[in-house]
Amino acid sequence: SLATYFYRKYGLEPVVHNMWWRKGEKHFEPKLMKLIKLIDRLSKNGDKVSLIGTSAGSSAVLNAFVARKNKIYKVVSVCGRLKQGKEKGFRSFEAKTASSLSFKESVLMFEKSESKLTEKDRNKIMTISAIFDELVPADTSIIKGAVNNQIKSVEHMFSIWMGLSFYRPLIKFLNT
Repeated sequence: SLATYFYRKYGLEPVVHNMWWRKGEKHFEPKLMKLIKLIDRLSKNGDKVSLIGTSAGSSAVLNAFVARKNKIYKVVSVCGRLKQGKEKGFRSFEAKTASSLSFKESVLMFEKSESKLTEKDRNKIMTISAIFDELVPADTSIIKGAVNNQIKSVEHMFSIWMGLSFYRPLIKFLNT
C-alpha cells in the first residue's frame, strides 16, 4: 500500500494496530493488553519490534513500551499528548479526553510511569511535535531525555501525515 511504502523502502515492515478509543472496551487496560499480545507475538517470531504512535496512540505505545521494554527496540510518538499539561479551554486535558475514558486513562498511566524511565529507556524514544498543533500543546508531547524533534509544520493531522510520510529522522532513528 502507498501508506506503508515509505517504510518498506527502508527495510521496515509496518503492522497497523488501531486502539479504537471510542469503540469496544471503555477502559484502557484491555486495549493495552491487546497491543501487548501483538508485541509478544511479533517478538516471539524473532521480529525486531518498534512502535509508532500518532496522536492519542502515542500514550498507548509508550505504555506498551513501559510494559515490554525488553521486547521493544524503539518507540516514536508523533504529535501525541503524553501528559495532562496546564492548558485551559479547548486544548485542555479535560476537553481533549472528555469523549474517551480509555484515552484519558492512557495519558494518566504514562504520566505516572514517565519518571521511572531510565536514561537507556529515554534513548529508545523519539517524540515528533509540530511547530503549532491546535490539539496537542507542545509541553504535553515531549519527554525529557528522549530524542525530541520538532517538525516544521502546523496543524495536527497535517503534521502527523508529514511526520509519518516524509520525516527521514524517524526512519534513521528506527534503523540505528
